Amino acid sequence: MNEKSNTYSRRRFLRAGTSLATTAFIAPRMAWSAGNTLSETAGKDDDVFRQFRCPQWFRDAKFGLWLHWGPQSIPTKGAGHYARHMYVHPDDSTQSFGKDAWAYHRLTFGHQSDFGYKDICNLWKAEKFDAEQTIRLFKKWGARYVATMANHHDNYDLFNSSVHKWNALRVGPHRDILGEFADAARRHDLKWVATSHAFWANWWFASAFGADKHGPRKGEPYDGNLTLADGRCKWWDGLDPQQLYAHKYEPFEREFGQRLVELVENYRPDMLYFDNGDIPPPALDACRRLYEDSRRQNGSIQTIVTVKGAQPGTILDFEKGIAGGIADEYWQTDTSLNEDWFLKTEGVDNTLHHDARSLKELLVDIVSKRGALLLNIAVNHDGSIPDDQYAIMEEFGEWLQANGEAIYETVPWKTFGEGGLSAGGHFNERRVTSEPWDDSVHRFTASKDGHTLYIHIFGNSAGKEIAIRSLADRKLFRAKVKGAMLVGSGATVGWRMTSDGLLLKMPETLSFKDCNIVKVKC
Repeated sequence: MNEKSNTYSRRRFLRAGTSLATTAFIAPRMAWSAGNTLSETAGKDDDVFRQFRCPQWFRDAKFGLWLHWGPQSIPTKGAGHYARHMYVHPDDSTQSFGKDAWAYHRLTFGHQSDFGYKDICNLWKAEKFDAEQTIRLFKKWGARYVATMANHHDNYDLFNSSVHKWNALRVGPHRDILGEFADAARRHDLKWVATSHAFWANWWFASAFGADKHGPRKGEPYDGNLTLADGRCKWWDGLDPQQLYAHKYEPFEREFGQRLVELVENYRPDMLYFDNGDIPPPALDACRRLYEDSRRQNGSIQTIVTVKGAQPGTILDFEKGIAGGIADEYWQTDTSLNEDWFLKTEGVDNTLHHDARSLKELLVDIVSKRGALLLNIAVNHDGSIPDDQYAIMEEFGEWLQANGEAIYETVPWKTFGEGGLSAGGHFNERRVTSEPWDDSVHRFTASKDGHTLYIHIFGNSAGKEIAIRSLADRKLFRAKVKGAMLVGSGATVGWRMTSDGLLLKMPETLSFKDCNIVKVKC
């Protein structure tokens, strides 16, 4: 495989994966973004976006950990869009997931007219959340940047907003969850990300305005129809449910933009992530401020905006997917240890979708193609980390800390690897159910000075002779090999160059399962 065939331009891998995903997961009223460029949507003064270049910190970081949580972590069943699906009878659901949310809610919390999503928000206390301890663990497990939710589709802010009263300081924990996380990240010199998903809310929450179609309470409106006046002498006195449920709330888009400006100005994230194909129009002002403030302070833009489609001045993010080859520009995969993002311990999708083996394969594949991995830890509603996920991250983190030389601050080589080929695009990642890669699958990374090639060998290669056939291609490799050793242990690896490529004689005993890395000095 030569460099030309193995390098993907932004246009090529967007065409292969992102256009499909945009139509699949962007809500109907959001589909305006398809086909538009920044110059068509950002107004006249878009110079700051055109000046964006991927900051060096992101190029080097490679791996981040994320807390994708909030009030929707309270229900133990009902999939990841609980706040919407709890109002949708399974007979009326048009989506394949979340069909158990309606009945679960009725059984666990009561009728949706009496106990709605606003009341779920008030149940969320995050009582065991310790930002300092969380960041310490994330750093131990190898994260070079960290992320937390700012708001999900449920339109609830995890930060202090003077505009939007449905936030974590007023309802639920009565704490600045995002602020605590950001402060801890800075104390540990980690870049941090705020993720925003709330621009869907005014379409997403239409279900909260429905009613039962059958039964003794047929036609009785769900609580999405409540108003500010209805809250008098109740726990939510002074809060307007219309502001939360958004569907009929005229100021929603304007206030959404104002909330993000507050987020940028008051908390100063290093990255602003959007769960949208393009930057939502009301968010453009906040994004400009994020870039302009960084440029003033640093002389160049050191902050990042990510979206899930093609937009100048941003980083492309693949949701549970990957680029099909080496991209011209840096990109990110976001994924989760579990299926539903929010932790669900009951129901059809409560199994974990990654283990340490699949994470090693995924991270190395991503880094070999100029990407970075942002991984969600699906925490309990109280902020504690479930034992099974903790164990996975302990194993993965030990491997990453020992082999980080071949991951962090590296660059792609001339070809990303041998074997294990897959099409790029959203929702196309390796996971625990994928056939494990064996020792015929290899990935390459390189030092920035070009004098070191890292060969990532999967499966169990102990005692075997492994042929690296790409090094027989004179178009790819003309250097002289000076030596080879295992990253992590420093054990010597026997080698010889042949017409079939570089033959590596692996030690009889290896330090790690699933992936061992040979450092070749050239």
